[in-house]
Amino acid sequence: MAITTRDVITQDFVRDTVEEIVEEELIYRQAFREIDASGIESNSYTFYIEKNDMGRPSIVGEGEEAPRHGAQSPEEFTVQFDKFMGELVMTMEAMEDGLMEMKAREVENLARAMAEELNEEAYDAITTAVGANAYTDVSGDNNNTLSFDDVIQGVKRLRKGPSDVDDTFEPDLMIVDVDGYTDLLTDDNFNRATDAGDEVVRSGEIQGEVAGVPFVVDTTQQIGDDGHGAFLIDTSRFGYELTRTSMTTREYEEPERQAEVVQAYCRKAWTAIFENAVVEVDG
Repeated sequence: MAITTRDVITQDFVRDTVEEIVEEELIYRQAFREIDASGIESNSYTFYIEKNDMGRPSIVGEGEEAPRHGAQSPEEFTVQFDKFMGELVMTMEAMEDGLMEMKAREVENLARAMAEELNEEAYDAITTAVGANAYTDVSGDNNNTLSFDDVIQGVKRLRKGPSDVDDTFEPDLMIVDVDGYTDLLTDDNFNRATDAGDEVVRSGEIQGEVAGVPFVVDTTQQIGDDGHGAFLIDTSRFGYELTRTSMTTREYEEPERQAEVVQAYCRKAWTAIFENAVVEVDG
């Protein structure tokens, strides 16, 4: 959203810029389905999960009746919301000297910093799920080169599921780190299997499909101990991003500093429901 020295940074500009950038740069947040928890009047959200004969859960939110059918009591666990916040200061001198373009860039930088923080939280939730799940912890040959064969092995593992669990998953998203993507670009099997080619990569953009799974490239995080990795995820089953307070902006003056402060904040949480619904592919 371009702005010139003749413009004024309005509340609408700040809000629209922050919301646009935060909601565009999802990357790891794409792995989670969304729950609007804005009306629960609590800093926590409780899940009740009961598996039926087909291994499908019943998920009931806070304040709703827990399922009563079945021989076993439903599993109950609670997630807590965290508040994410950033701010910038616009001084009287900057406003009087016509430095609005610089301050507009600072608003954009604030929004990108918020987007990166939220994505890192989602990334941490995914890696926690991987670490808690011995079956889908790691797939691939661990030779520091991500190959098409590594990806296929991960897809097979996720679709097959653990032998002791009557449940399987269908990957519908692959997130690959930049080192892994560079590896794949030199893999003839990969290039024959996708039309992504060697086009310019923007972090978080859908690049194409491989083995029928859409994939995105992330340039912000390293997947696996040494990078050259990817996550394969069944997003319909894996987990949830819960929003207690949606992205909000406010402005206020600090007369003693002769400055105007812009804040952006939200309250969110991420949790994995089925830890088996993600595989880490370690190249």
